[in-house]
Amino acid sequence: MKIILALVAAAVLSVASFASDKSTSLLDAQAAIEANLKTPEGKAFDEQAGNDIVKNHLAPLRACKSADGGNLTDFWILLKLGKDGNVEELLFHPTTKLADCARDGLMKEKFLAPPRPEYWISVYIKWSH
Repeated sequence: MKIILALVAAAVLSVASFASDKSTSLLDAQAAIEANLKTPEGKAFDEQAGNDIVKNHLAPLRACKSADGGNLTDFWILLKLGKDGNVEELLFHPTTKLADCARDGLMKEKFLAPPRPEYWISVYIKWSH
């Protein structure tokens, strides 16, 4: 009986954990980015973050360029940054093999600290064709 209770408790905890790990929809992330860009601090941060990303955070993408087998599709990276610039959530649109490959590396990157916690930004990756 103790074993059954332990399994039920573990099942309930895993369901609760799964529910709290629900990711943000692409539309909700885009809406948050658009709202951020409508503020003066958001516009300023977007410019700073864009320059910082190009200079300091493209290594995971470069390391994965061969993952797409030469079919380099342009895509968006949507990042939810924590108060210290850590990545809390990462979305790609569209999802590509290269993006999937670079996900872990990008999650480990530390970006500029945003104006406030849980701050969404986006970066468009356009490959020279």
